[in-house]
Amino acid sequence: MSGSSESRYIRLNVVSGSNLQVPSERIPAGIYVSINIDSQKRWKSTIGVLSSDRSAAWRDAVSLSSDASPALSVEIRASHEADRMLGSGEVIGKLQMSWDELLNHEDEAFDLSFPSVRGVHPSLTLKAAVVQACDDQDGALSDSLVDCEMTRHTDAGHAQFAEYVASKTVSHLNAAVEYFQVVLDQCLVSHPDHAAALTNLAWARLKGYIRNDLQDIDTTISLFRDALALRLQHHPDHSLSLYNLTEALTWRHNKKSTAADIRESAQLYHELLPLCPEGTYLRSITSGKNGVDYVIAGCNNLPRDASDEGICLRQVVLDLCPVGHRRRPKALDNLSHVLRSRFTQSGNIDDLDECIQFRREAVSLCPKGHTDRALYLNNLALSLGGYRFDHQGNPNDLDEAISLHEEALRLCPVGHKSRAFSLDSLGGVLTTRFNKRSARDDITRAISLYREALTLHPPGHPHRVTTLNNLASTLKTRYDKFDVSEDLNEAIDLYRESLQLAGLDDPGHHVTLHNLSSALCSRFTHTRENEDVEE
Repeated sequence: MSGSSESRYIRLNVVSGSNLQVPSERIPAGIYVSINIDSQKRWKSTIGVLSSDRSAAWRDAVSLSSDASPALSVEIRASHEADRMLGSGEVIGKLQMSWDELLNHEDEAFDLSFPSVRGVHPSLTLKAAVVQACDDQDGALSDSLVDCEMTRHTDAGHAQFAEYVASKTVSHLNAAVEYFQVVLDQCLVSHPDHAAALTNLAWARLKGYIRNDLQDIDTTISLFRDALALRLQHHPDHSLSLYNLTEALTWRHNKKSTAADIRESAQLYHELLPLCPEGTYLRSITSGKNGVDYVIAGCNNLPRDASDEGICLRQVVLDLCPVGHRRRPKALDNLSHVLRSRFTQSGNIDDLDECIQFRREAVSLCPKGHTDRALYLNNLALSLGGYRFDHQGNPNDLDEAISLHEEALRLCPVGHKSRAFSLDSLGGVLTTRFNKRSARDDITRAISLYREALTLHPPGHPHRVTTLNNLASTLKTRYDKFDVSEDLNEAIDLYRESLQLAGLDDPGHHVTLHNLSSALCSRFTHTRENEDVEE
């Protein structure tokens, strides 16, 4: 131990903190350390940014006289404002100790452990030493916070809110809301603490909504909106206010499935993420499964809309999924889908080209062995062979589509749930190429593929009618080219079965009826049998 406590000056270095759990579970703007000498004087560190591992670094120092008081208190506090604070923040930990206890570490850094918060013990790394008298020690101290009613009510609200989070006792929530409401009533719109007062009240209300202790989420969202409107871009609390609003919107979406909320949340995250430095706690939360990942998943489940607004949303979601993000292939697929849909409406080839570009990337992000590779291969093939080839007639697009469908089929062996789809898809593009080049092998393969697909769609299967029509049409195509009567007879039988299964209400009934009529006319031309004409 170093000397007596009389006439000593202590140089205290506040190095860092760890396990800094905030009792209310709010994301703080920062963490600071307060050294209270007596009821009148205290020293406050700078506000440190909370890191993703719940640590903070200050490397702050102050020289204090031990004459003023035989003991001191050390507090860790969360500030919910980055700049001007309303109240003194939320207490994370508090310890009373003597000066001698502080000096009992022989000039070495030491850890000071605080009572447990949410299952872990916050701690500070400090360093203390006796130094010669200095001229600036009094300047380092400030008066304790002004003892005004607004400060007392804010601090009491934080204490009650933290108690509610820990105990789940609704009376503590009601008390917190009451305190925060009183403070808000005292802070007019022009007051510099108005946004902070709005946010404190909104957070207490949001937590009550999450736990089903309060039902009104709309008022809470309005409070967060008002706070954000006062903390525009470049305000030190702008990013935290963006996050607060997204949190409320996503919780309303979670409970009410409101599509507008998840769309707005995506736009807000698009603005928020670039403002959150890597390694910060705010970044770790916003980029986690309950943050942007939840929003991306929610947007992916929305109906795909080819309007300009719908395409803009899909672009925003893609931006939220940088290269390496596990949801990027799905985001690429959704954006490509709406671009292709807009192409079919407007005929703008730029939309289709962009669709194909995104689908190529989706395939590249799903290497061999990836469960979704076959899906994205088929989608790319469809864009090339089913859309761009039809629009521009480039044979390279058709050949590539066939190669892609062939790879997809190899990834769907017998028993795979998507095998029938791949069989149908490959059969379709082979038939298209046969119509252009008349290569007999293409039409033969297509018929073989459709036959296998039909075995996977037995009577009663919802897709049997489609496959019956595909096989019948392909057999009729081969008959028209090579005049094989067995193909025509089988096509007629397949069309008849399709009509029987589909019924009169089927939207494709008239098409199948026309195809059957055409096939019967072809057979009459060949056989001159009146039964075909009469049918």
